[in-house]
Amino acid sequence: MIRLTLASNALHLEAARRLRRNPALTGPAPLEILLWEPRRMRLGPEDRRLWPLRLPVTPLTMALLMPPALAGLVRELRLAHLHNAGRALRRIAARAHRIVLLDDGLDQYRAAPRAVDPRAFPEGIDYWLFSDAPAWRARWCARFRCRDLGPLFDRQEAPPDGAREVPLPPPRGTLIIDSPGVERLQEDAAALPRPWWLIPHPVDAKRSWTLPLAEGDRCLQVPPEQVLPFWRGTVVVGESLMLLAALRWCRTGTVVRVALPGDVDERLRASVCAEAGLDAGVMWRE
Repeated sequence: MIRLTLASNALHLEAARRLRRNPALTGPAPLEILLWEPRRMRLGPEDRRLWPLRLPVTPLTMALLMPPALAGLVRELRLAHLHNAGRALRRIAARAHRIVLLDDGLDQYRAAPRAVDPRAFPEGIDYWLFSDAPAWRARWCARFRCRDLGPLFDRQEAPPDGAREVPLPPPRGTLIIDSPGVERLQEDAAALPRPWWLIPHPVDAKRSWTLPLAEGDRCLQVPPEQVLPFWRGTVVVGESLMLLAALRWCRTGTVVRVALPGDVDERLRASVCAEAGLDAGVMWRE
């Protein structure tokens, strides 16, 4: 019997890692195969150790998996959603003995999720979720058996300067985490302390910050989570999981400016506003 784990982005992969590291949570599988999308992520040494059997998501891969699925050999399929899924994946899901859902980011906090269609899956199945903000969780999650992966962004102290693997900027100025909504702060950009340290969105089509950088500003090609734990300047962030990281890692003296897009889910907006009301270091743009 086969267990298939589909990771379409780095978040799905991290959720899958946590389950794979602790087989006592879900039971061992005689044969586990990781399906991953090379365009969206890179596998590290640990991933190659955790999944000796792994296949990139391609039409050929899905075609090869169809016969064992139709024969009833797929005991379990782990995936985040079926949004934009092709015919082959939908057929594999329909023939799998068991479906397990993986966290898909901010969707668990939206009253109307964008990628996850709760009605597409049976009630009561396991839904493995990160627990950075369980109080924000939407009611529809109760359709499933919500299980805890722990926080995605654990509280941590800033590493000593000599212990950092990547040289990072001094904690001053404004750290701009490019994400939907930050464009709304561009009209008031003069109020953002300089220098600006811009971390562009990893997907070109989703980039929102368009103002050019001036002399003294910098573009950082590092993950935001490597910078946020020790930042003490201003942080600008929009509708992104990095919003949760910024709120969780907010240090004394840090000002977090949250700018949400106009079409943001109202439940998510209300949760952010409630959080801002509790923390004087958090401001938001209506």
